[in-house]
Amino acid sequence: MLYYVKGILLGLFGVITLFGFLLARWEGLTYANGVYFAFISAFTVGYGDIVPHTPGGKVLCAFVLPILGMILTGIMIAAAMKVIERLYTERIGKF
Repeated sequence: MLYYVKGILLGLFGVITLFGFLLARWEGLTYANGVYFAFISAFTVGYGDIVPHTPGGKVLCAFVLPILGMILTGIMIAAAMKVIERLYTERIGKF
């Protein structure tokens, strides 16, 4: 099942990484910290060790990245549930 959604997942990871580079530029962070901050914001963890100071960074971290993270998480959960359903159906079909 992951084969079918890997393009979408890679695209979302790429967009989050791209936003991380953008955050690094806007907030004056290193690129590694910008990508780290983008993924922490996308998965709505929010450790608080890095905070946005520019208006663009605040909008990106408060609205855009969490929505992308929820979409990414939802796709992964849907794919996992489909695999579990397929395995369950195969097992029941054998008995």
